[in-house]
Amino acid sequence: MRFLAGLIALFTLAACGEPEPQTPATPLPTDPSAQVRVYMQTSRMSPDWISIARQRDCTGQEDAGERCPYGEVYYNKNMITRSVDGSIANIWVQTDHGAPQLFQGETESSVITVRYTRTRLHYRFNCVDDTFTIVERQILGSNDTVLQTINPPEIFREPQRWSAVAIAMPIACDGGELRP
Repeated sequence: MRFLAGLIALFTLAACGEPEPQTPATPLPTDPSAQVRVYMQTSRMSPDWISIARQRDCTGQEDAGERCPYGEVYYNKNMITRSVDGSIANIWVQTDHGAPQLFQGETESSVITVRYTRTRLHYRFNCVDDTFTIVERQILGSNDTVLQTINPPEIFREPQRWSAVAIAMPIACDGGELRP
């Protein structure tokens, strides 16, 4: 009986070290311009929005000697896409402003002024030329409700050094691995 129990224990331990059979990988699209999701290797416990920068939100209304409040900039690790050839990448960046911002917009019948502290921007990068454009800007209210969506004309330009865009560009263009 001991022999049988020892044999079962031996086989059980031997099976623990065997890797799980791998599922066949789905190939990437053959179209080099096809957008594919970028997988960022992070802990399962990490949030979707990863902090990349802090910035001062100076409004010009501060008293002499008063310091501007800090805002924080994040990117969403689950909302990055890149073309198969690596030339174009898309990323969503969220800014939590340290000081409330004002936005004036128009509806069909009135002009509105919105006070907000959170925005999201969909950036598109030309990774070859190191330029970017804003595809969409969202002004968010409470509970991340989209109050206003703006789709500016796509004009590619170089990011300012040390800006949040300059920090997000290598994440979108070079970070992670492509997954179909």
